[in-house]
Amino acid sequence: MNRCRDSLRLLASLCTAYALVVSACSPRDTNSSAADSQAAHVRDVVAAGGTVDSIHPIAEQLQRFQVDVAEPPDSLRHASASIDGLVTRWARAVATRDTASLNRMTIDRAEFAWLYYPGSRLSKPPYEAPPQLLWGQILDNSDGGARQLFARFGGSPFQLILVKCPAPSDTTSTSLVYTDCSVRVRLTNGHVVEDRLFGSIIEHQGRFKFLGYANRL
Repeated sequence: MNRCRDSLRLLASLCTAYALVVSACSPRDTNSSAADSQAAHVRDVVAAGGTVDSIHPIAEQLQRFQVDVAEPPDSLRHASASIDGLVTRWARAVATRDTASLNRMTIDRAEFAWLYYPGSRLSKPPYEAPPQLLWGQILDNSDGGARQLFARFGGSPFQLILVKCPAPSDTTSTSLVYTDCSVRVRLTNGHVVEDRLFGSIIEHQGRFKFLGYANRL
């Protein structure tokens, strides 16, 4: 019975953490259906067993997650010197359907494991989202967002007019995270679109990369 109660408390904790993951890695939306589906996914993961190692503390889970990284990075690779510079690269890559360039502009597993996750509020109480779960969600949201970007804007040049980012929403000793950034673009037909077309941006030592391409399309 005690083990059952512990499992239920663990599941509730994971669902709460997962909802925070969604808000950190994708644009905010008042519609709760997305968060509900994400929480359902967590229940499926926990029920399947083996994927989310919830028995061990976060520090040990992070050590296990970092094992596959041969050499910890000391900076963001293929990064830009400013948010405007990063978004300009993003616009060019989307317009030309340059998947390789888009991939280089997002943090990789090593950067996530060593530069982003350890200082993120999601790694600390009361959230403590397991690193493997958070990383998997970032990848899933980013892949889906990139496909939506290509379907809407890919293959046709568009003009980047404006980039707006609120103050950082998450601050650590070495990194800043900007969420809810929006862009204004002019399409070839003259229409102007303004929306949140990518996910959060991480700044580390004055260098900028995307956490992913989750968007509102």
